[in-house]
Amino acid sequence: MSSLDWMARAACIGVDPRAFYANGLHAREQVNAAKKVCNTCPVAAQCAAWAIQTGEKWGVWGGMSQQQLRQRRRRSRPGTRGKAAA
Repeated sequence: MSSLDWMARAACIGVDPRAFYANGLHAREQVNAAKKVCNTCPVAAQCAAWAIQTGEKWGVWGGMSQQQLRQRRRRSRPGTRGKAAA
């Protein structure tokens, strides 16, 4: 079993990938729509963990926005727990 087998069970299979990369005037609405898909996903936790581990900088992953992923990455770095990034 591959470490990426969880992807085959993702709720976003068959959804246009552009739906998870918000931009423009309606970015907030796009992020919220993408998160709704993630909220139904049985592998959202694995997806978010993968995005954090690989340093994914763009898009919604595991129900987390770009900003949320960035914050989670900062908190998970050794020696930065509870500290603001410079």
